Amino acid sequence: MNIQGKDCTLTVAKDGELIPLPYSEETISQTSKGYTLPGVIGERNREKQVITGESIQGCFVTRLEYLNVLPLFLLLFKPDDKFDIYTDRVSEKSIYKNLTVKQFELRAENKEAFHLKIEVDSNDDSVVTEWPVTIPELKWEQKRTYIFDGHNVIANLKTLPLIYRFELTGSFTEKSKYQIKLYFPLSKEHYPQQKKIDKLQIQIDVEDGITIELNDLQPVGNLTDIYCADAVLCSQTYNILGNIKLLIKNNTTFHIFE
Repeated sequence: MNIQGKDCTLTVAKDGELIPLPYSEETISQTSKGYTLPGVIGERNREKQVITGESIQGCFVTRLEYLNVLPLFLLLFKPDDKFDIYTDRVSEKSIYKNLTVKQFELRAENKEAFHLKIEVDSNDDSVVTEWPVTIPELKWEQKRTYIFDGHNVIANLKTLPLIYRFELTGSFTEKSKYQIKLYFPLSKEHYPQQKKIDKLQIQIDVEDGITIELNDLQPVGNLTDIYCADAVLCSQTYNILGNIKLLIKNNTTFHIFE
């Protein structure tokens, strides 16, 4: 992100590791919690706001690339683990400490970059501090961005003709809940209505051998038609009841995180 000709930075820190991100949006801030005392009728006393605490809220959106895909997915797979965020907004530098993941959305369109949106939540020990003078300027180094290929999606061991968009979401507010919404051309052969998907694999990158695997997908509602001039496009939402895995192929070894 660029403000007044200078690059702002956002860095996620966990377990002593700093991960600068190529982010496009960031709304993280500290807000007050409390309640309002109403004014007294016939008196000059106005409403009063009683502050009972502070909370940190907001989100950030970043692209996926080799250096950040694993650290970011570990945050999603372990949403109760705490992490810090370093922000450099030109006019101020802040550190938001001891945050957790509230919810996320991973989305992509065919031939476009993967974008991951993470909404953060604060805890009793969450605080906002300024950067210590000992911390150097944190810069993101540009690497190869992962691009979604809608022809590399496999459902029940069969490659689908085309997924032109998908939205994978997760919420951790009360009970963990995962859903995915697929957008595709209508086809009775490959996309029958109300069909359960036992295993869905979305390839993030062929060269680095990175794939997301989703298990036990149950359809929610009916197919939704999106009318176009040359094709009938549809969308279908699924609840993900099984495991979600990130497969990273390193030579002959697969590292699986559930």
